[in-house]
Parts: sequence; structure tokens; C-alpha cells
Amino acid sequence: MGTGVSGIDWNSGGQQPFTRIGLSPADGDRSLARSGASSGTLRVNLRWSPEERRGGVRSLRRRLDPSPTQGVSSGPKVDLDLGCLYQFTDGQRGVVQAAGARHGDFARPPYIRLDRDDRTGSSTGENLFISMDHSAHFQRLLIFVLLAGGADDITKVGAAVTLYPTSGPALELRLDGSPGSASSSAGGRSKSCAAVMIQRTGTEFALKTEAKYFPGFQSEIDKAYNWGLHWAPGPGKVRI
Repeated sequence: MGTGVSGIDWNSGGQQPFTRIGLSPADGDRSLARSGASSGTLRVNLRWSPEERRGGVRSLRRRLDPSPTQGVSSGPKVDLDLGCLYQFTDGQRGVVQAAGARHGDFARPPYIRLDRDDRTGSSTGENLFISMDHSAHFQRLLIFVLLAGGADDITKVGAAVTLYPTSGPALELRLDGSPGSASSSAGGRSKSCAAVMIQRTGTEFALKTEAKYFPGFQSEIDKAYNWGLHWAPGPGKVRI
């Protein structure tokens, strides 16, 4: 997509040497202002291994950034999708996601933009750009991840959601179903994850690590958080 609004590099995937802080549901609420994300662009990156982890343990860095000659397989590539449910202070609600080509807009409502639909597990993954300069419109934002294909459990593909504020360390949540995460998936197979919630508390915003896993897709996340969108039959399409 090239360089976009306000000089943002839409191809950026977070390769910069940021200091990272791990997120956990046990952390409680975290102030966005104290995390350096009260203004400017908050970038949310999703990366994962292109192959399902079937045995052995590799480091997160190796799984998220394999060399071209390693991990080659003839099987289907794992495909994850990054999305965001949003609610404005005036009650307007919607979703930014690849399904239905709802990629959003950075300069106009919903002030959230998805850069691409990465179907291969590339080193840059997928990115959401959230304009915190327009945060006066936001009531709550829920970042979620869907398993679109190539595996049967989202916790087995080495995925991580990382938030990059304009200043301060990056905030990373590993989608590995670690202790403290919540799951409603029968048999432990999760197709989606409600990752993190950004919610208004007065004039400030708090970040809460959700790490809640579901056996289904967007409609189940919507129901769990009382979002109230009307989901059409098919792969996560919504009628607004």
C-alpha cells in the first residue's frame, strides 16, 4: 500500500528494536497515557508462524520470523486475520476486518485502518493503525484474531499481538493459551481470540488484556462482549 496518511508507512511490521513488555490477563488495567499511546498512531501488529506447531518448541522470535529456507512444508499455510470491533461515544458500532473488505479508514471514521490481509504468515504479518488523535470519538475498541485456515487451534501457531505506541515499550500478548487465559472452546480447540480491550474511563483510556478464546468466530466474540452487530451467514460478514 506504500506510504499512507500523515507519513505512515503502511508496510511497517514492527521490526524496529523496541523494548517489549509481555501482557497477561493478570496484569489488570493499564493506562494508555502512561504507556505512551494517548496520541499519535497506535499500531497493532499480528504475526504468526506459517505452519502449525506440531512438535518441539521453537523460540517466539524464530517462529514469528523464520528464514526462507527453514520450516518449508507442503501442507496448507496457517492463515490468521486481525480485526477490531469499535464503539463510538455516540453509540455507533462497527468492525474493521478483512472479511467483507471492511479495511476502515485512518483519516475519517472509524479512524482505524487495516493494512492488508496476509494469508502466508509473512515477517510483517497484519497491522491495524489506530488514530489516537481522534480518540475523542472512541468509547471502546476490542482487538481480536481469527484462525482463517491451515490449523485447528489458534494457540498452536506461535501467534503474537503487539501494540506499538508512539513512545515507550511495545506491549506483546502471545496467543498461546497460557495459564490465566479464558477459553470456552470444546476440546481446547480455539478458532478465535479476543486479545485486548481499549476502553474509555472518563477522559482517559485503559488497556485490558482479555486473552479469551472461542470455538467460533466474530459472532461469538460479539455476543460475549454485547457488541450488538448483526452477522450475516458466511465467513464473518456483518450487516451494519
